[in-house]
Parts: sequence; structure tokens; C-alpha cells
Amino acid sequence: MPDMSIPTQVRALADRYGLSVHLDGARVMNAAVALDVPPSTILQHTHTVSVCLSKGLGSPVGTLLAGPQDFISRAVRCRKALGGGMRQAGVLAAAGKLSLQQMVGRLGEDHHNARTFALALLDCEPSLFVVDMSAMETNILRFRIKDSALSPQEFCARMGQVGVGEEAALGQGVQVLMYPHHENSIRAVWHLGISPEDTQLAIKKMQFVAAQLLNEQVKAQ
Repeated sequence: MPDMSIPTQVRALADRYGLSVHLDGARVMNAAVALDVPPSTILQHTHTVSVCLSKGLGSPVGTLLAGPQDFISRAVRCRKALGGGMRQAGVLAAAGKLSLQQMVGRLGEDHHNARTFALALLDCEPSLFVVDMSAMETNILRFRIKDSALSPQEFCARMGQVGVGEEAALGQGVQVLMYPHHENSIRAVWHLGISPEDTQLAIKKMQFVAAQLLNEQVKAQ
């Protein structure tokens, strides 16, 4: 169970001063799956919440806003006043319904795939990467490169293109898109459509790039 002491204190303070507690729930479903609790447990001390239906839940667009009826009525009016109305929204609503009914349970697959890749980084030879496994809770992975001479930008560029000799070594070209983050780190995210098989291909690509870098270092000496 998550520690609810801080949310409880925040809610008590908000109630004391007549304020409302809003949760940006872009990843609330990931959190619920990772903690093995219903979303209501995470939301019990909030007044309102927004829930993103894209990303891991797979909808092309869409966010739900939930809260008391008077709040929702005001929100709908503000949306219309700001030009936020949309015609023929049923198709998008159908995608959102599918996300809530069938996609929440599968988020654990994304978490597992991300962890599988993180463990492969730790087992990589040569040992190029630093991963904090205690921070691996959902589908987002951040890792660092040990060698300061290798920038995250260069590593991500190599992962995103088909290198010389790659098709012969791996049997096919593999392109893996990652994001160079701050403090010499790299951010990778797993989502709907990235299968365990895709993850294994990404691992092979990472091992190929690491071996390439080692060979280049040896030749440069």
C-alpha cells in the first residue's frame, strides 16, 4: 500500500482553507498497476483528477476530467467558452472507452518489458551503463552512461539508425528511439505496441552498439 500520510496532510490543509486538491493523473493508471491498488486508493484525498487516455492506454487523443458535478459543469462551460467543443466526438469516445475497459490491465506488460531492458543494460559487456533498479517501477527507464567520452546524444543516434554490419550480425536492421536526457542520462519509455519480442530486439541492438563502441575504443588506443 502507498504511504498516504502526505496526501492526507495536504487534503486536511486544503479543507482548512477552503481549497481543492487536483491530481494531474497523466500516469495514474500506471501508478495503480505498479502499486497493485485501485485508482480510487490513489485518488481518495483529491477533489478532482485528469486522466490521460493516450500514452500507455493507447487512445489517439483524449483526457478525462473527474470531480464533483458543479465543478464539471463549470469546466464544460469554460471549455465551450474557450472554443474547446468538438463535433463527431463519438469515435474518440469509443477509443477512450476501450482504453479504460481493456488497456489498464495490460500496463503491467509495459512495466515488465522496461525492467527486462534495464536488467539487460546491467548485464551488458562491456559494462557501459548505470541503472538504478530501485527506481524502475513502471514503464519509464532512465539510465546513465559510465564513459563520459560517450554522450547520450551519440548513443541515442546510434540506437536510432542501422549501423554498418548490423543486418549481418542481427539478421535485420533495428531502430530504437530513445531520448537523451539531462545529467548524462537517457530516457526510454515502453508503451502499447512494443512487445516482448520488440524488447528483445532492442536489447540485441543495444549489445551491438556497445560492442561497436568497444571496438572503436580499442582501435583508437
